[in-house]
Amino acid sequence: MENNLITHTKISDTVLVVNPGKNLDNTNAHELVAVITKAQETGYKYIIIDMTPLEFISSAGVGAILGAIETSREAGGDIILCNVAEVIRHILEVLDLIDYLTIKDNLQEAGASCEVYK
Repeated sequence: MENNLITHTKISDTVLVVNPGKNLDNTNAHELVAVITKAQETGYKYIIIDMTPLEFISSAGVGAILGAIETSREAGGDIILCNVAEVIRHILEVLDLIDYLTIKDNLQEAGASCEVYK
């Protein structure tokens, strides 16, 4: 499904931007895990997940993101979320994940937090 198409763009040798599409659920969460895992294995320290078009996230989608955070942080990097819609932010708040996640307002701030745009 095109709504669930996961794309990614290299920003630098250590930063990759991933776009999860409109829905992140059990139909494509495994694809997100595969993209992030491959990026981590090839040396990307920071993965920015640009949630601009994301309208729905299931527990599988949240789990895919959470599963990758520890690996990135152990390697001195992070998974950074940006452009998080209010409905998605509310879900993350209900799950009590806001303080655990790195969330930035936009791609520029996310990039700056991993020294891409400085």
